[in-house]
Amino acid sequence: MKTLILATIVAAAQIQEQQQSQEQRRPAQTVAAAQQEKLAAQNAAMAKKDVDVAGIHLQVAKLYVTGLYDLAGGPSTWDREHGVALFNQAQNALTDAERQLGELQGLARNGWPKALEPLGRARTTLAQMQGQLRSLSVPLRTGGGQDQAGQSILKGVYKSLDSALHDLESAAREMGVDPKLRTP
Repeated sequence: MKTLILATIVAAAQIQEQQQSQEQRRPAQTVAAAQQEKLAAQNAAMAKKDVDVAGIHLQVAKLYVTGLYDLAGGPSTWDREHGVALFNQAQNALTDAERQLGELQGLARNGWPKALEPLGRARTTLAQMQGQLRSLSVPLRTGGGQDQAGQSILKGVYKSLDSALHDLESAAREMGVDPKLRTP
C-alpha cells in the first residue's frame, strides 16, 4: 500500500514537472517566432530602402546620360565643361547603383533566392555600361562621325539603364517589395 501511494505521488510529480516544462517551452517558442517575424520585417524594410535607393541612382544616371546625349551637338567650351561634369556624375550614379544592387544581392541570399538572378543581370548590365562610358573617356567634341558614335554609345547606355531598372523591379517583386517610391 505504501508503495502504491509512493508510486502515485512520484507519477503526479512527474506529470506536474512535464506540464511545467511544456509551459516554459511555449513562451520560448513564442519569443523565437516573434524574433523571426521581427527579423523578417527588418529585412523587408531594408530591402525596400535598398530598392528605392538603387532605383533613384539608376534614374539619376538616365538623366545624366540624357544630358550628355543632348550636349553631343556643336562644340563649345561651355558644353564641354558641362559634358565633363555630366559624364562624371553619370559614372558616380552607376557606381552607387551597382553598390546598392550588391547590398540587395547579399540581402536576397538569405531570404529571396529568386531575386538573385535579376539582380545579377542588373549588376552585369551596369558593369558593361561603365565600360561603355569609359570608352567615351570624356564627351568628344571633334565633329563628324565621332559625335555620332558617342551618341550611339549613349543611346545604348540609356537602353541598358532601362533594362537594369526592369531587372531591379523584377527582383523587388520577388522580394515582395513595391519598387515605386512613395510620393509626398
